[in-house]
Amino acid sequence: MKFPIIQLPFIFFVFFLLFVDTMIPQLLAQEERLYSGALPQNPEVFDGVQAAMKGDNEIAEKYFAEAMRKQPGSRPGGVNAAMAFLDPSLEFKFFDKMRFWLEKTAEDFPDDPEAFLLLADIAISETRYLESSMLSKHALSLVEKFSINPQRQHSLRIYGEKLLADVAERRKYWNEAVKQLVKLHELEPQNAEYLYRLGLVQFRLGQKDEAIKVLSQAESLDSKLLPALILLAQLSEQLGKNDEAVQYLTEAIEKNGNNPRVLIAAADLELIWNHLDKVKLFAEKAHQLDPNLSDAIITLGIVDLYAEDYKQAEEKFIKITEVQPNNSEAMIGLSLALCEQNDAHQLRRAFTVAKRNAEQNPYSVNVQTTLAWVLIQANSLNEAEKILMRYFNANELNSPGAYYLAVLFSKQNRKEEAILFLKTALAENVNFPKRIAAEKLLQTLAQ
Repeated sequence: MKFPIIQLPFIFFVFFLLFVDTMIPQLLAQEERLYSGALPQNPEVFDGVQAAMKGDNEIAEKYFAEAMRKQPGSRPGGVNAAMAFLDPSLEFKFFDKMRFWLEKTAEDFPDDPEAFLLLADIAISETRYLESSMLSKHALSLVEKFSINPQRQHSLRIYGEKLLADVAERRKYWNEAVKQLVKLHELEPQNAEYLYRLGLVQFRLGQKDEAIKVLSQAESLDSKLLPALILLAQLSEQLGKNDEAVQYLTEAIEKNGNNPRVLIAAADLELIWNHLDKVKLFAEKAHQLDPNLSDAIITLGIVDLYAEDYKQAEEKFIKITEVQPNNSEAMIGLSLALCEQNDAHQLRRAFTVAKRNAEQNPYSVNVQTTLAWVLIQANSLNEAEKILMRYFNANELNSPGAYYLAVLFSKQNRKEEAILFLKTALAENVNFPKRIAAEKLLQTLAQ
């Protein structure tokens, strides 16, 4: 179950359909994919990257040119240099240097597609879709002529076609997305991701029978994927078609009611609809079927958070963190359970857990806003406000975060701002443990 604790969910399928992942992990994953198809790099590349890291660009260029002379068709050293500056812990500190080496590589090796593809990937992350599409198409025209290294040529072709599919889906050009995903499936027929995405796009186009068929085919290739019916229930809910979502959910439970992952997905939906009894029922059954399923225990802990039974919630989240100490969801839940117990020792524990989680997940809105809530409980209002306002200014503040900010402003007697953020928290149809508290606070402040 994905982040159900404080911002209800873009569930697993949204990863494929909406591509909410940040540019950094996407490029790092692509780096691994392309390395697998590249010829072994010679020492000049290593020396060139070291020179680039020191800022000796002219020396680096000479090394990279020599490396390409020795191994035509291998990955340009400038791409390696760009990747050397791509470190998630640095928070884009060297992003300009990364872009410099990609653009320099595109100039120095205009017949090699990879730098153009990576620049297209960056353009997507910055919502410059037309630019990304043009760069991808140009790169694919180069791929067609790139026969010197067939393995790398195949990887580059897949990367380019995937970028075009990503752009089509982001722009909601569903017919174009279908064409691209079919092409990707033909290139990698055993890759279930493309079929999964294809089925979701077909569903959006109203091709429900075809969608179920394709999604079932994807599931047959990858047993970790959710069955089609529960997936369509999730998507229907996301599209605001609640009646259809309920219908698909009912059919999914009838057909796959003994599948723990289906039960947890059903619990996710019922949690969105605030049917806590059903959430508990599905989670308990999933736990019975698979006692080691962490999602089931986490879901039951979430039910305890809604019921304000913080001791019970603490026990469940601790059970997960003892086995999976870096489980971000469980750490969020544990932080929330501990900081609500009106106990100084528990509050210190909550801060320790929330701070460690925030250090491990610096880009997670859910994790960071949880730390802010713990800080509010500890009356460290200035620190909490810095965190929450950073996401507000970036237009990324979720509903729980808006509530937390409202509580902070209320503590500072900033009544009008508190009311504004309470209305923001309640405006979206998003369920979260403090929603009732938000409604009560709004009523109190509005009097």
